[in-house]
Amino acid sequence: MSVFSDVLNSFKEEKNIKVQPLARYCGVERSTIYKFINDKRLPGDIAVVKKIAQFMQLTPSETHTLINAWKVSHIGSTPYYSRKSVEDFICQFPDKPTEPLPPMSSVPLIDFNSYNDFTVLSSQQYIDNCVHQIILREASKVSGKIGLFLQPDYHFLFRLLACLNPSGTLCIDHIFSLTSRMTFNAQNQLYNLEYLKEIFPIYTNGLDYNTFYFYNNSKSSPYSPAIMPYLILTSDAAVMCTIDYQNGLCYQDKKTINMLWKIFKKNKSQCQPLFKPVLVSPENYLSVFHTIDDAKEDSDKKIIAIQPEACLTPFITGKLLRDAFNHDLPQSKVMIPMIEKIFLKNRERVEHGNFLIYFTEAGIKHFAETGLIEEFPDTFYHPFTPEQRLTLLKEIKFCCQHDYYRILKGSLQYLPANLHLCVRDTDCELTYNTSNGKTIFLIICESQFFQIFKDYLEQLEETNYYSQEEACTLIQNIIHILKESI
Repeated sequence: MSVFSDVLNSFKEEKNIKVQPLARYCGVERSTIYKFINDKRLPGDIAVVKKIAQFMQLTPSETHTLINAWKVSHIGSTPYYSRKSVEDFICQFPDKPTEPLPPMSSVPLIDFNSYNDFTVLSSQQYIDNCVHQIILREASKVSGKIGLFLQPDYHFLFRLLACLNPSGTLCIDHIFSLTSRMTFNAQNQLYNLEYLKEIFPIYTNGLDYNTFYFYNNSKSSPYSPAIMPYLILTSDAAVMCTIDYQNGLCYQDKKTINMLWKIFKKNKSQCQPLFKPVLVSPENYLSVFHTIDDAKEDSDKKIIAIQPEACLTPFITGKLLRDAFNHDLPQSKVMIPMIEKIFLKNRERVEHGNFLIYFTEAGIKHFAETGLIEEFPDTFYHPFTPEQRLTLLKEIKFCCQHDYYRILKGSLQYLPANLHLCVRDTDCELTYNTSNGKTIFLIICESQFFQIFKDYLEQLEETNYYSQEEACTLIQNIIHILKESI
């Protein structure tokens, strides 16, 4: 039996529903309803499922359960739960600084002046206290380093790093494993995406944090043959612990720590970088524009993006670019032609129907009110004038009319302001702002993440965005308000 037929049968029995009146209400044959019940056929349209829910007088929660069961049966459990996982990741993308941890014990657990080679850690509380002490000690140095060899499931550590404010430079290298298969946890969330949720607050905290991965499809358990497989390294301490974080050892012996760093670096050399970060700044303009410069690619290669504001780059002409650009920047004469070439290629993609942008009403209102765009730091340009905004808004309306640009609704209308996800034919990237005011362009190097993000955006359901007519009406209202304010 399919998930849908199971749920339908359950509601039918619970609500004491008769088939004949249900079929009549839904406008289908009685035999068709029996086929739904007996898993011989699925409703071809979600409208039929909603009619069934209405006739059964299901609660909103029950209706949601029935619709989800139909979707799972219609497209398959793996793509359905994969897309749900991506949507959860998008909606929960870190948008503000992580709250600091509660105060820890003021009594140091590790005495770095003692002659003890190691300290036994007999509970997670001891491990937490020890990790807290050695991480803060490392972060207080002029030049610190941290090595992590563990899965991103140690919530205490990752929350600590997400709100860490180092005194000097601090380099954090992190090795962990991903599954090469689509593997889900008990809540039907993709394991790999759950790991991304855990580590991204560290990226948005603006730390020098570098992740490396290898594939391992075996399920971890506290009874793994490796007694203490997890490792947290600093320049003068090392914590090894079990994967349930209940037992561990803290080493202070320099020879042991040096040996562990050598092992860590050897393992790192055998792994792949998960991301390639590029700082978006005028000083780093060559790296930035070479990274995003796809002007040599054919315009028939599609770009799909989801972000709070509409992408304006296809509509910024050479004249408009020169009018708005900050000419006080060093090398501005070199940067402008490079940017213009990229914008022109995006214009060609729009004209070929290969540029699909999902954005929010709140995002486009923010642009109309401020003249600011979030795709580049405002050090690159001056805010667009109201007249320039009107010109760009009319271009966006035209694209909404032709279904190149779509305005999100439902839960996606509250898209985090810090999320900008772009998928191309062969790669994808995230752009976000850090808590210390930097803009980072992050290329995702791992193939499964690329595939699931691409699948989600290509298959985004129509219920998640306004129709072309509704979108045009929303943009026209924003244009009208802006005209009135001039």
